[in-house]
Amino acid sequence: MDHSLPLLLLVDLPRQTATTVTAELAATAEVLLSTVEDVPARTGGTPGLRRPTVVVLGETVTAPVGVVHSLRPHPADLAVVVTTTPATEDKLAVLPLLFSSDVVRRVAGGETAQRMTHVVSELLRRLTRRQAHAAAQAAAQQRLSSGISIDRQLGRRLLGQFLTQAPIGVLMLDGDSMIAWNRRAAHVLDLTEPDSVRRPVTDLFPEDQRTALHHHLTTPGQRRDAEPDAVFERVRGDGTSQALRMAVRQVLDTEGRSRTLVLTEDVTDRLHAQRRLAERTSHALLTAEVAAAMTAPGPLDERLHRCVRAATDRLGADRVCIWNLNARGELVHAICTEDDDESPGISCETAQRALAHQVVAARRPYLDVPPRTDSHADRLTNDRGLFTGFPLVSGGELLGVLSLTTRLALPATVLATLENIADQIAVGTQQDRLFNRLSEATRALERPLLPPRLPELRGFDLAARYAPFSKGLHIGGDFYDAFTAPDGRHVLVLGDVCGKGPDAAAITGLVRHTLWAAAQHTSDPDHVLSLINNALRRQKTPFCTLVYVVIDATCTPARLQIASAGHPAPLLRRAKGDTAPLETRGTLLGVLETSHHPVTEVELRPGDTLVLYTDGFTEGAGAVDQRGPEDLAAVVASLPPADEPAPAENVATALLDDAHRWWGERLRDDLAVLALTATAIHDPPGSVR
Repeated sequence: MDHSLPLLLLVDLPRQTATTVTAELAATAEVLLSTVEDVPARTGGTPGLRRPTVVVLGETVTAPVGVVHSLRPHPADLAVVVTTTPATEDKLAVLPLLFSSDVVRRVAGGETAQRMTHVVSELLRRLTRRQAHAAAQAAAQQRLSSGISIDRQLGRRLLGQFLTQAPIGVLMLDGDSMIAWNRRAAHVLDLTEPDSVRRPVTDLFPEDQRTALHHHLTTPGQRRDAEPDAVFERVRGDGTSQALRMAVRQVLDTEGRSRTLVLTEDVTDRLHAQRRLAERTSHALLTAEVAAAMTAPGPLDERLHRCVRAATDRLGADRVCIWNLNARGELVHAICTEDDDESPGISCETAQRALAHQVVAARRPYLDVPPRTDSHADRLTNDRGLFTGFPLVSGGELLGVLSLTTRLALPATVLATLENIADQIAVGTQQDRLFNRLSEATRALERPLLPPRLPELRGFDLAARYAPFSKGLHIGGDFYDAFTAPDGRHVLVLGDVCGKGPDAAAITGLVRHTLWAAAQHTSDPDHVLSLINNALRRQKTPFCTLVYVVIDATCTPARLQIASAGHPAPLLRRAKGDTAPLETRGTLLGVLETSHHPVTEVELRPGDTLVLYTDGFTEGAGAVDQRGPEDLAAVVASLPPADEPAPAENVATALLDDAHRWWGERLRDDLAVLALTATAIHDPPGSVR
């Protein structure tokens, strides 16, 4: 390894891109392929003092913003290139707010490897130049400060030309008293002669900073806790604030006496700019955290709690609360983060409720600064600091109030940020309410599609499992039913209508209710399936497939009549485990004017199991890697004997688990299975528990 070269770490890059970058830059950098887990060990150390390194993150790296944060990019020694995709572009938009282009660059994943090489090469050159400059500067500094002779030389010249012409403020101290200064120091610190001569320099600063400044001036450099050029703040004579960077060095004057040399620089504008940048960065991070919380999955209360916690931490507030308006228009205290107040309930519920009501009444932001009081009772309710509230409005609907209480001043930038996150919380809350309403509507549509419970058939074990492709607002097309007809025979049906969503739900409801009504006259398969076919054609609906089973439990063994309408072949497992698909054929329902559905008759002896299933088990990933009924038969045949407890439930569960293992993330269809196992000699006709 050549540690004289900068380091280039390629993290999870596509092979072709990594090969191109390596070939182009191998002569100018040490190129290593790495993983996210290995990068921290290769980039450790103090920022600014590490080996110059460029890290390139591929588009498959998860949580790239967090990875960049953990690497601690620095203009002197570490830069990062992040590969973006359309899916991650929005999440990575926060990077320019947090890091300059000197240390973090974004490159679209669709761009060429040459573009990636160009960006990485530019960052490597920049780090190399900065490293060379820092080395030269350090060498010069070492020569300047390497020995007592230079200290004596500097001391002899201090009161001459250097003191007068130095572009930075220079003070000479005897102990902590000022005995000489140059023109720049006089201007920066408002020093005059003879008033300032022998005046302690600490007198120029407020009392709360004097102890720290005295320690900084008198402690030897090797034991000084503060930075060598620590910043101290004071108030000028005109009342404005001033920040001074002060570097301390011990020197000898012309007579060999020890003096303290203080180099003073006015960094007020720079400090204020840094604080404004830190404030904007904090506000941008707060906005990003709230957006991430409100778009994350999970209960709304948990996401709202993340929002108020982020606002409390980022803004240094005492308390942040979210109030909701319920269905009756009443203000309800929902989520709150608060300090260690002895009576938080009194503060929130009593003092803030009235103010939150004012926000609701005005439907606009409200700012309240209560007067101070010496009464202990009043302090419990009134000494709450500054209160501000923002209405949560989305789509013209008032949803609640976001309130904040703090003892700190709130500049306009903070108020603007609060208004922004109030809008985000309102939109997220309204979307959650809309989703809940749609979910309730979906559940209402799904209820008629499946029986509320399976009947208990004496002499049989019956089980069903249903797994929709997706949760939430998805309405599948699979359905099943089981009931006893008036003629004493049991009926099982499992089917799949064409389509998804409300239209499929309507067709399923039509099929189930037509089937049940037809079976009230006779459960004969030809009669029932013909009526369903006519009903579908009359409504001009898409087609439907199903398998229809009539069980005659008066026979010993039980006799089954099975008719299929374009549905996957049922499986018959015998008590010893032998399993095979049944030969059943028939036309789709709702397609032809006259349907034809031959009936297959089988006997179901104790221990035998009949399995009905939908095409999600054979075509779960569409045209990719389809399975046949024989594959499912092999799964069923491998199960324990039917004398185990709940044999039908074991078969249904095993098939469902096998489908999820087989298809995995490729599964794109609903799964429904109905299993019937004969368990004992059957009772006389019509005996149903």
